[in-house]
Amino acid sequence: GFQRGPPRRPSASTASRTAAMPATLLQQRPAGAVKVSESRDAAPGAIRSAQPVRHRVRLAITPVGPSIAPFLGYHSSVMIGRTEYAFSLHGVVQADGPMSHAAFEAETFFIDCGRRFVDLAAFEAALYPLFKRGSYDMLRKNCNSFADAAICFLTGDRLDSRYTQMESVGRVADGYFSLVQALTGGRYSPNPK
Repeated sequence: GFQRGPPRRPSASTASRTAAMPATLLQQRPAGAVKVSESRDAAPGAIRSAQPVRHRVRLAITPVGPSIAPFLGYHSSVMIGRTEYAFSLHGVVQADGPMSHAAFEAETFFIDCGRRFVDLAAFEAALYPLFKRGSYDMLRKNCNSFADAAICFLTGDRLDSRYTQMESVGRVADGYFSLVQALTGGRYSPNPK
């Protein structure tokens, strides 16, 4: 479920395009470069420990919407221990378990990324400013963009492009034919943030 790329860092200027970016635009984190600041079993909002502890890191992925052969849309989020980190209109939100997937009928599946040393304060400081409340865009900066940047920060790997194909096709189609405008009854417009 991952693609490897050469070392690069996520930046504010590229965060809105992470879903469509080539792997060369995000930096891989050197092994052991991040520290743990919360127990892997801690609930969201728990007091953070200064002692390094490994977290289980997983991608949570749910198929969503109609399949337009050969493309299917996906909702993705990142699980660090029991805590879900997901991106929506409200910015980055945390939940105990994969709550952002509950609204979808399809079954959520998980991709295990292993146990990693994670400094949650550094993770939040790096990603929250790039994925602020009100900056969500269905085609250009969505849950998959966030999951891609988060997994890159945590593991150095990238979200497999199969999970971002639908929005990639949507961006092209909307650019040439205003297809997404037509499908949403004119309610979609690119977010300038």
